[in-house]
Amino acid sequence: MDYSYLDSDERIAEAVAAFSLKPRIAVDFEGEFNLHIYGEHLCLIQVYDGTSFYLIDPRSERVTEKGLSAFFSSPVKKVWFDCQSDASLVYKVYGMTISNILDIRVLAKALGYQGNLKGLEEMYLGIDSGLSKKKNQQANWLRRPIPDEQIRYALEDVAHLMELEDVLTPLVHERKLDKQVSAAMKSAVSVSRPSPPWTRLGGWKRLGKKEKVYARHIFIARDAIARRFNVPAARVMDKRMILSLSEDVPRSEEALRARLDGQPERFIKLLVPALWSAIGKAGEEISG
Repeated sequence: MDYSYLDSDERIAEAVAAFSLKPRIAVDFEGEFNLHIYGEHLCLIQVYDGTSFYLIDPRSERVTEKGLSAFFSSPVKKVWFDCQSDASLVYKVYGMTISNILDIRVLAKALGYQGNLKGLEEMYLGIDSGLSKKKNQQANWLRRPIPDEQIRYALEDVAHLMELEDVLTPLVHERKLDKQVSAAMKSAVSVSRPSPPWTRLGGWKRLGKKEKVYARHIFIARDAIARRFNVPAARVMDKRMILSLSEDVPRSEEALRARLDGQPERFIKLLVPALWSAIGKAGEEISG
């Protein structure tokens, strides 16, 4: 599949000007979510304008927030599938919102479909790309140059979105679901400040007030170590250990070290004093 590679603000600006002459473009993202390095990162933006494919590379040194903002804020209609996590990523990383999104998933859900994009294409368009979604979702999208199979996967995700809009929109009208879709669309494209990451730990709600204070401080300490080594936080210490230490707080640094037996040795030297300090701060906050 041929495509244009947009790796500078200037090239993005030229493409945005061209997109403004189109009635719509199809868009999708690829990101990094604490799988290969620390944190969440926007790695690739793929675009199809009905004629040509484009890849915008946010990881390029010549792409700045100015260039990305020009794309995100462009008024052209952006046809997406399941935009919520992508829009949230942009807001979280850049503090930006994306204008004029039409989410195909909203149309599909109104018509009773609950599956993924691949299944939707098979159902309504009779298309099966044959590419493994799970394999490529877990691929390293930070790698440059991007392997050909990953590029094909990325472009396939935008290749048929406009066709789906053309098929699903008349069905929505026919079944008089327009008001329902309009309300759901507003909800799907809205973004808000994300809740603190430690509140999304499995088991957070079962913790008592004091345990939550310990969990917050321990989570932040683990994250600081992960950021220092630039590795996913789960590699430093499993999130289940955060809950375990919060519910049964070690009474000494030696007891803490014993509880961490089995954690990666390369992190232990920094992790033990960091967690012990965090436990102390949590205790002071609770008693104060």
